[in-house]
Amino acid sequence: MAVRLKDISEQVGVSIATVSRVLNGREVGGLISEETRARILTVAAELGYRPNLLARGLRGSRSSLVGVIVRDIADPFMSETMKGIHHAAVKRGFRLFLGHVEQTANALDYGAMFEQSHADGILLLGDMNEDEQMVSYLTSKHQHIVAIVNYARHRKYPGVYADDAFCAEMALDHLWSLGHRRIYCVAEQHAEDRRIRVQSYQKWMQAHGLAEYSRVISSEASYQAVIPIGKELFSSPSEELPTAIFAITDRIAIGLLQAAYQSGIAIPDQVSIVGVDNISISEVVIPPLTTVSLSPFRMGYAAADLLLDMIEKNLDSSVVQDLVLEPELIVRQSTAAVGG
Repeated sequence: MAVRLKDISEQVGVSIATVSRVLNGREVGGLISEETRARILTVAAELGYRPNLLARGLRGSRSSLVGVIVRDIADPFMSETMKGIHHAAVKRGFRLFLGHVEQTANALDYGAMFEQSHADGILLLGDMNEDEQMVSYLTSKHQHIVAIVNYARHRKYPGVYADDAFCAEMALDHLWSLGHRRIYCVAEQHAEDRRIRVQSYQKWMQAHGLAEYSRVISSEASYQAVIPIGKELFSSPSEELPTAIFAITDRIAIGLLQAAYQSGIAIPDQVSIVGVDNISISEVVIPPLTTVSLSPFRMGYAAADLLLDMIEKNLDSSVVQDLVLEPELIVRQSTAAVGG
């Protein structure tokens, strides 16, 4: 049989109301001692207590459920961001529903599912190519929404992100300081944050008088898709080879490292490569990748924390400000001075 709050209260020797406040994270005013709180949690664990989250939502109180809609769960940046979301949610007594989308219709379906499941809030992870239908639906059905996506357009809910244009400039300034001028860009441009990085690259090259060297090479996002594109690039005559490549994601940069290895191109002696994201694998590839860190774990944790604050303080999405995190250049062994 299911363990009841009454069972726990009888064993601990406190009221059902006290047990409920502790298990729902609603102790206020320091009225419940730390000893009592610890005893309640211990007994609840020993008895195997499991909260009925759906019933809690049906009663009109919080369900302690958060829906997460993810653009691309295979993207290492997003999977690491999910770890941050998970850690923040568990720490504060919330659980996650996960939905993986590939188009706007999927996002609408998950929005409806989360509504039926009485989710307290929704996190949008990645650019959903959102249209007015999706925005109107989500904001009409859910009071608490946070997006982890670049601020490319006006939204009705807050976002947590890094400045993608600045990330590109930081990577390119690093290459410039090493004497690189023939800098190519390898990019996939299906998402808004990617397109912003490409646009920033083009503007930076123009502003630095390097328009004649400006070249954007398109690729799909996967490591495997980048390798043949990189091999074709590295087979170019030496006078057409770039001295450096700005890869708009670490995933693309790592594919280029493999293509260089297969093509007999020494990194960074012949070509320097810099990425963006600082996914965990970037420091263990050979050579370790220079990258602009967006701290995906920290970004996910901050976004979940912001959403849970909104839920607990009953703040509407429209009145909460965006949270912009500062990127950091991580210099490793994939970049070096020209001729160095």
